[in-house]
Parts: sequence; structure tokens; C-alpha cells
Amino acid sequence: MNLPISAIILTKNEVSNLNRCVASLQWCQEIIVVDSGSTDGTTQLAESLGAKVFTHIEPPPFKFSEQRNWALQNCNLTGEWVLFVDADETIPPDLATEIQRLCLQCDHPYNAFELTPRYLFWGKWLKHTQGYPNWHARLVKQGEVTFVGGVWEHFSSGAKVGRITIPYDHFANSKGVSDWLERHDRYSSWDAENIVKFQETGNTSALVSSKKLKLRLLAARLWLIRPLARFTYMYFLRLGFIEGIPGLVCCFLYAIYEFFVVVKVVEIKRKNMGLSL
Repeated sequence: MNLPISAIILTKNEVSNLNRCVASLQWCQEIIVVDSGSTDGTTQLAESLGAKVFTHIEPPPFKFSEQRNWALQNCNLTGEWVLFVDADETIPPDLATEIQRLCLQCDHPYNAFELTPRYLFWGKWLKHTQGYPNWHARLVKQGEVTFVGGVWEHFSSGAKVGRITIPYDHFANSKGVSDWLERHDRYSSWDAENIVKFQETGNTSALVSSKKLKLRLLAARLWLIRPLARFTYMYFLRLGFIEGIPGLVCCFLYAIYEFFVVVKVVEIKRKNMGLSL
């Protein structure tokens, strides 16, 4: 039975992932793909799979919160509830059943739900490395909740947020390490710019309003040691070392991301002082 739930998938060059993602959403009333300018046939594949396709190229730097809000406002959604799923993610049947139950239930106080991913890397669930459960803003009641936060999006203030503990599957490295590095290169630019803005102004809004504001403040102040701190936290304190080679590689990748942030903060500072790179 298709219930009043619209599923939205944000895409850019996701031919390798889209079939699996769409197949896991067939229980939804409609499936919508909002594409950011794919060149690999993603939009054509989406249409062949029965999805409604929209194209919206967000001005750089790409902000997930803005793309999600654009989809909410411009895709003529028919569902009372809207589920956001990335192309490298799938909704297992037990989670689909729980989402349907909650969306039909009228006596709960929530108009938004956070979901938690089962982070899969090289076929292994990195439960410890990724600190399961970690929560992501994914299900909203149409017309009542929007997104803020830029790259690290979350619900707007005033949302009445519940949590669904059954995980969805996130195939984190599905397009290989080159794609992972390209995406996190963009994310690190966003991070570095916000750190410099905070350091120059002291205004925490430069870090973007966030439920994790205290953590982001600490990371901005201790920006120089972020690579070592991130690796130590994930590999030792979270017990990532018990997840073998996939856990080790994943921790190294996130340390590389933090190194990107450090280098870009230095570059921005040098540019601002008129120094060469």
C-alpha cells in the first residue's frame, strides 16, 4: 500500500547507486529525484525507474539544507510526510514499516524525525568507528519544518523532533575513494571558511546554528590539532580498532578530511594577509 509519503533523493552522477535506492522506496506514494546537474545519465535512469525528476543546480558551495528546502518548496509534493534519502542509501523493510506506522499515527507530538544510518564500508558495518547511533534529519511533515545548517544540515528551530531507532543502510564508499575525497574536499572548504569567520568575528553564527554548536566551537578553537584528535577519537575512544582494516582505513580518511580543513584555514589566512600560497 502506498501511503502519503513522498520520498526525495538528491543526486549528482548516481547511476551506480540509484537502482538500489529507488527499489527500497517502492512503498512510498511518490519518488522524486532532485538532480544537481548529472552528466552520467542519472536523470534518464530515474525517469525509467518511475521517479519524477527535477533539476536544480545550487550555487556553490553546495548546501544540503538549501537543496532540501528547494525540493520541499518546488516539487509539488503530494505526500503529507516527506522522507529524504541519499542515493547511496536504502530503507530496509523493517524501517519502512516503522516510518509508515508513525506517519499514519495521529497521536504523537512530532512533525519531524531523525534517523540513524548503518554505515557500511567495504561490506562491514562500522558501528563503533562511526559512533552508532548518530542522528540525521530525514523525515518531515510537509509545510511545518524546513532545514538549516548548510553542509551539515539539521531541522529548523521549533521542530518537534522524534527519533526512529531502526537504522537505514548507508553505503558510504559506494563510488570509491576518489568520489569520497572529492565530496569531503568540498565539505572541508565550507568548514575552513566558517572557522576563519568565527576566529575573525567571534560570532558563533559563523559556525552555523547547530545542535552540536559546543563541539563545533571546540573544533574551531583547536583547529590545528583536528587531524590527530579526529583519528584518536574514532580509532581509540570509539573502539574503531576492533573493526579491522575497514575501520582503520575509515579513520585515516576522516583524519585526511581534517587535514584538508587545517591546510585550507592556513590558505585563507594567508590570502587575507596578502601572502602567497
